Amino acid sequence: MKTLYLHIGTPKTASTAIQSFCGANQEILNSHGYDYPDLGVRYPYIRWQRNAHFLVGDLRGKERDLEKEEQLVAECFQKIYQSFQKYDNVVLSEERIWLEGIKSKEKIWKWIDRELKKGIFSVKVIVYLRRQDEFIYSRWNQQIKAAVGLFSPNYVRKWEEMLEDLSVPSIDYYGILKRIEKYVGKENIIVRQFDRKKFVGGTIYADFLNAVGLAYSDDYTIEQDTENISLTKNNLEIKRIVNGLPGLNETSNKILRNCLYKCSELPSDDKKYNMFSEQEMRELLARCEEGNNKIVEEYLDGEKKLFDDTYKAEEKWTPDNPGMMTDVIRFSGSLAIYLLKEHEELKHQLAELKSQLKEHDLVIDSGEDDTGFLNKKLKQPLTKVGKKVKNVLMK
Repeated sequence: MKTLYLHIGTPKTASTAIQSFCGANQEILNSHGYDYPDLGVRYPYIRWQRNAHFLVGDLRGKERDLEKEEQLVAECFQKIYQSFQKYDNVVLSEERIWLEGIKSKEKIWKWIDRELKKGIFSVKVIVYLRRQDEFIYSRWNQQIKAAVGLFSPNYVRKWEEMLEDLSVPSIDYYGILKRIEKYVGKENIIVRQFDRKKFVGGTIYADFLNAVGLAYSDDYTIEQDTENISLTKNNLEIKRIVNGLPGLNETSNKILRNCLYKCSELPSDDKKYNMFSEQEMRELLARCEEGNNKIVEEYLDGEKKLFDDTYKAEEKWTPDNPGMMTDVIRFSGSLAIYLLKEHEELKHQLAELKSQLKEHDLVIDSGEDDTGFLNKKLKQPLTKVGKKVKNVLMK
């Protein structure tokens, strides 16, 4: 029987790197009987390599079009069946599928179950798990960093506010796995620890290939800079505050975020801090201990613990830490440099335009500002066109 490998994250476990790797190595995957298909579906801000996004993507006009979403899912599975005609294995990836499990939304798995009942393929679900405190921070980090599209309260939510709203399902990995298990069976869930010390072959690429039944070799291509860029904790706090500015749109958000990315590449003491104190981290892990132990027992043969519980920071982060003032100044300076460069580029473009106008015998009055000159010169051809249109209409 054919096999569908469905990689579901979790978020911030090198999913982008895995997706880019699979997309860049189609030829060698095909040679081994595997396909990582581009299903031809496009969503705003979503790379095509997230080829299972059709299972979670919203289709909206003024409201969600649920009927159209159902139709799109059916169409995508038809394309998957076309891949199965040529290959024995198809690989799909989308990290948001795990988040839907947190919300207890089982629509995705009902769709999968519906297709499984057709008897054309079996499924293997691959999930990478990282320690709950790291997952919580990464999820909050992503919300603050992204801030695209319509405004959401999550984009300006303080760390402490987010922790107050923390739901039990978001840290109950075992509970989410059991819900998935109802549809695909325990034997078809492949749990991996997101820990470089645990990776088969020492890399996420070799480990993922191992999960789908392949071995890594030098034939594969690894693209550089495929991982999501992270902001330091101070720059993330700056971004959180900026997210609440009136008038922030997608264009300005991108500019501000890119400035913060550049600042985050500069030397800082970010690794000195953790968003949790050691006591808070251990209290959180204690809440998760029973479920984590069951995951080890049921899904990870030979392992003693699901996660290394070492506290790797020196202290808990606070917004008034000694490095914050430096990072605020760096951000302000970076933004000023960007705007100055944009200004110089616009001046250069204007100078080129003026030069081109001169070449066409359009002489600029030295006493007239650029705006007045352009208005006058643009008005002349428009007036001529207007007269011609008037003459035609009067005939």
